[in-house]
Amino acid sequence: MRRFWYEQPFALSLLMVIAMIGQKGLPARSGGIERHVETLASGLASRGHRVLVFGRAWYVAGTKAPAGIEQVLTPGIRTKHLDAITHSVTALMAARRARPDVVHLHGAGIALLSPLARLLHPRAKVVVTFHSIDRVLAKWGRFARFTFKIGEWMACHIPHRTVTISQVLATYCQRMYGVQTCYVTHPVPMPDVPKDVDNFLRPHGLDVDNYFLFVGRLIPDKLAHVMIEAYGKARKEFPELFATRPLVIVGGAAWTDAYASWLCRLTSRTPGVLMLGQRSGKELIALQAGALAHVFPTASEGLSLALVEACQLGRLVIATNIEANVEATGGSMLPVRPRDIDSLANAFIVAAQMDPIDRARFTEAAARHSFASHDLNDRIDDMERLYREICGQPTTLTTPLAVNA
Repeated sequence: MRRFWYEQPFALSLLMVIAMIGQKGLPARSGGIERHVETLASGLASRGHRVLVFGRAWYVAGTKAPAGIEQVLTPGIRTKHLDAITHSVTALMAARRARPDVVHLHGAGIALLSPLARLLHPRAKVVVTFHSIDRVLAKWGRFARFTFKIGEWMACHIPHRTVTISQVLATYCQRMYGVQTCYVTHPVPMPDVPKDVDNFLRPHGLDVDNYFLFVGRLIPDKLAHVMIEAYGKARKEFPELFATRPLVIVGGAAWTDAYASWLCRLTSRTPGVLMLGQRSGKELIALQAGALAHVFPTASEGLSLALVEACQLGRLVIATNIEANVEATGGSMLPVRPRDIDSLANAFIVAAQMDPIDRARFTEAAARHSFASHDLNDRIDDMERLYREICGQPTTLTTPLAVNA
């Protein structure tokens, strides 16, 4: 007797049409939402679902989305306050042609459109992923913060299902809005580190395991200025220890050009700091894989993908002791207090002097935690199961039947 797997007669109906709205576009060049959507959409498309990702022409710049994903570019008004919301309005209108089963909005700000999503797509199920508490970011004024607050409320009450990427955010939604969300964190593929890491580092004068790395947007809440001052302080106290261990900053502005320019001026006055601007692809992975330690001085996070990747690459992490960073690392990091130059300077010194065996204790524990929490297939399974549940579909695609040989 042999066992065969036979598809159910309704199996084809289980394949869904899913519209992703709120991200800037694919392929992801920067930004946690874009990278989250790229991995999620690729995983769902590989399982046979039709996935439409709505992007913005200025971000995509003529590039193509990963295989299997349909990317649709819609117009919008490219200003700091209107870019995301106007593109998302036109995306919701354009998505009607595809008659999606699921409309998935990404970000609390875009959740302002969840009533419109339900109105324009009455047969679809609307999902919102709550990625971060945007209203606390310093780059937004009073009115923008008020609208983000409304967006948070809508994210928790209007869609058919609300998803949070961290347990910290799930707790926040429960305490602030009395809503039990679904926790589905970032799906993260296994690191694909180039074999020739040195070739990517050499043009910048860098050596493996001999530099500190910051990867993130250059916005005030990431506190890169505090990091630069702390590094400068540590270098002054131990010049020989840091003479060959630079601080490398990778990232670009996000409607924060004035702040980024100020960082450049601060960098010019601080020996040993190197700003590389925005990097992506193999070069970014090589920079991440070669660092002695990754530094995350941020005051606010949803759940940093760069931090998760640092853990999976087996790199030591220096991070502020905010709840999101503790969750991402499982506590296996060198903790520092936000906005505390002395605390961060001391962490730089400890990391530079740390014995390889002690460093391995931190990195191995963080890697185990990260791989378990962000397993690619498990997290895609979680989201696919959520879609099926709200669409009223069975969660099993095939049934094992015993058949005589």
